Amino acid sequence: MNGSWRFFCLGVMLLAASFSLAEAEENPAVTSQSSAELAGEKSLADGQKPAKDNGRQEAADQRLKLKDPIKSFGDNGFCINCHEDETPAIFEEWVKSPHARAGVGCADCHTSPPGSPDSVKHAGRFNISAIVTPFDCAKCHKDQVRDYTSSGHAHGLQFLLDMKEDDPRYPVVAQYKDDDFARCGGCHGVTVGVDAENKPDAATWPNSGAGRINPDRSHGTCSSCHLGHSFSLQAVRQPETCLRCHDGENYPEGDIYRHSAHSTVYETVAKNAVQDRPGLFLKGKDMVAPTCAYCHMNGAGKGLLNRHSQAWRLPRDLTSPDAPLLGRSENLRNNMKAVCNQCHGGNFTERFFSDADQQLTAYQEKNVEPKVAEFLKKLSTITGEERQVILKEYSQFLAEAKRYRMNLYMGRHGRMQR
Repeated sequence: MNGSWRFFCLGVMLLAASFSLAEAEENPAVTSQSSAELAGEKSLADGQKPAKDNGRQEAADQRLKLKDPIKSFGDNGFCINCHEDETPAIFEEWVKSPHARAGVGCADCHTSPPGSPDSVKHAGRFNISAIVTPFDCAKCHKDQVRDYTSSGHAHGLQFLLDMKEDDPRYPVVAQYKDDDFARCGGCHGVTVGVDAENKPDAATWPNSGAGRINPDRSHGTCSSCHLGHSFSLQAVRQPETCLRCHDGENYPEGDIYRHSAHSTVYETVAKNAVQDRPGLFLKGKDMVAPTCAYCHMNGAGKGLLNRHSQAWRLPRDLTSPDAPLLGRSENLRNNMKAVCNQCHGGNFTERFFSDADQQLTAYQEKNVEPKVAEFLKKLSTITGEERQVILKEYSQFLAEAKRYRMNLYMGRHGRMQR
């Protein structure tokens, strides 16, 4: 019986083979197509790249380089499978980040609907945008983005673009208007353009200026402070991150902080303390020494919340020559006092601000107001090389005055230059 069954099976197989041979003779294309597929499978099995054809999708599939297809579940799986090899440093940053621990991957931030201003087809498969904007971050971080997009940081470029001629800073700023402040773009940001293929224009990208204007018309970029793909709490809490921009002649606050008692304690005692501690805020007892983020953004102090707009603790705009009160309904000075009182006694804090306010009033009336009026009068009547000389002197004066004002509240009273 077993022998008969084997002969029967052999006969069926020979009959099937004869039918396949006849079909191949009638339709040679079938045989050639099957051979090509088998050759492609063999080349993949041997670790070789199959020959590219003219189809965009087929070529894109080869670029994906799926090392282990079973692991490529979901869009993020496809991203990881490729970028782990193509951009290993970025992958390592991300894989150690809080985003990765929360299951937030490349596609969650970079996916862009077709038709978006900067949406491009990536690897022939996905619509993505290289530019992650606050609108993207708001999908998860609504409150933080709402706060940030109302801040001076997010509107740093728009502020320059909108500055009126009657602003005492206008003569200094006007010389950079011809290229829409591209020379200020490293910190203030640029208006990011896209080319004919919807890719970011190389003249405006990459850019991480805090006031960047994005193709989707949103203002700012979270990556100005939350750098790279690590999204590190430690990095954003350290003053070095802020000092990338808040530094130099026209931004003296960085130098003032560096030479302050606060910075000395930070550098010598607290630099490697609990900066990476998770949580909504850090209390004074945990920080040991204040940093920029601790004083201007942290929710430690009674009645305070974490903020992404620094203006909620600044009652005056000390960057402006006339140092105006900001006139908000909330008591902004008390917000800052609540931070100071985390480390200092209430009487000390009161005396410090009272003395600073008195010195500010005297300095503005005696030095700034008459000097600004004098410079503006000169600049309204002269042109050419002479104007450039006076303009340089005026710019230096504004920087010195700004340094004096900020020293009153951040460093040593009355110090202008070191």
